[in-house]
This record gives sequence, C-alpha cells and structure tokens, in this order.
Amino acid sequence: MKKIFLGMMVLAAVMFKSCEIDNYEGPDASIQGTIVDQNGKAVQFEQGQGSGRIKLEETSWSENPVPLYLNIRQDGSYVNTKFFAGTYLATLVEGAFYPQEGQEIAVAGEYKHDFSIVPYLELEWVSEPALTADNKVTASFKLKRNAGPNGENMPDLMDYQLFISTTQYVGNNNFDGTRVGQPVKITNTQANDTFTITSLQPMKYATTYFVRIGARVNDTYKKYNYTTIKTVTVPNG
Repeated sequence: MKKIFLGMMVLAAVMFKSCEIDNYEGPDASIQGTIVDQNGKAVQFEQGQGSGRIKLEETSWSENPVPLYLNIRQDGSYVNTKFFAGTYLATLVEGAFYPQEGQEIAVAGEYKHDFSIVPYLELEWVSEPALTADNKVTASFKLKRNAGPNGENMPDLMDYQLFISTTQYVGNNNFDGTRVGQPVKITNTQANDTFTITSLQPMKYATTYFVRIGARVNDTYKKYNYTTIKTVTVPNG
C-alpha cells in the first residue's frame, strides 16, 4: 500500500509540473517590416535566407542570448506573427550589403520596423526581358556600385547572371540552369556600362517565365544583388 501511495504522489507531482509547463504564455507579439536602401527603396532579395537574413538576440532575458533568425522575402519584406515580446539586438547579416552595427528594438504587440542598408550594387533594367525569334530570353541592364557608408573600401565586381524560372521565386536558389550559361565575369572598369544578356537555350515550354538578373562582388559571402522580377510568356505553337 505504501508503494502504491508513493507512486500516486510521484504521478501527481509529474502532472502538476506538466500543468506548470503548459501554463507558460505563448508568443504574444508579431514583427514585420521592409529592408530598404539608403534612398528608402525596398531592396530585392532571394526568397528565404539565400541572400541575407535578420539576426535577433533577446537581451531582455540573457547577456549571452542564443540568436534566432528571420528570413527575408524577395521584395525585401519580412514578417513573423508568432513572436515573443522583449528587447532584441537586431542585425542584418550574410548579405550583399555593407556590414552594420546591430540595432536595439523593443518588440511588443504588432511591431513594425524597417531596416536600412547600403547594398553593394544597384541594378536597373534598361530593356525588360523579351523573347527573340527563336524563343530565347534577352534583356539589358546597368549597375551602380555604392560607396561604403563609413568609408569602407568597395569590394571588386565579380560577375552577373541571368535567372529564369517557371515559378515566381526565381533567383540563385531557384532557376533553370539548363537554359542559361555560366555567370559572366566583369571588372570594376565596367561599372557604368550597359550589359545585355541572352539565355543559352530557347525556352522549352509554352508558359510564363519569371526573369531577373543578379550581380555580385567578391566579398566573403558572394551573394547577389538583384533587379526586380519580370515575366515573359512563350505562346502556344
């Protein structure tokens, strides 16, 4: 009988502890915003964490917090609707932009915060993607090198690439490598030139293709800066 009683006491203690754990409050805030450049224009990214992410360290609970990361959408926006309120050190990391110091933010309720960065390069369409007579994709663009906001040396130009996909999430992490060639190498003396690039192969299917161009510098991460996304449609027949 004594063993049964002790067993029941242990079981009750475990159940009580479980109830305590279950009673912990869940996420009570949300966070969202946009990554903009020095001119207030939304910066283009790859979908996910391929060309940068937001590092968050909660300083309101620990002096040595374990960082968590938020992914960035293609249009430069980000959102997390299940977030814990608190004070965080927020830093943009691992991308095609000049490194910057973290910012302290106090997240509570429906919190909105835009991050401002200086991308290494700005890309602009000169002629939007179009189909040639044999159904190849061709387009022209120009790029601009941005100076470092604190006098940092500008990293050297490396190359540019045409990205084509049948999904809207086109970029270096999602493109048809059989349609395009290898990245085209460029040097710093070409920074103000206009570039034209054409797909290596014609588009195979009668459908809509999503197209963008990326260029990168020779820094640690070698991530791409991007144009906006455009579409071309191959007609039937």
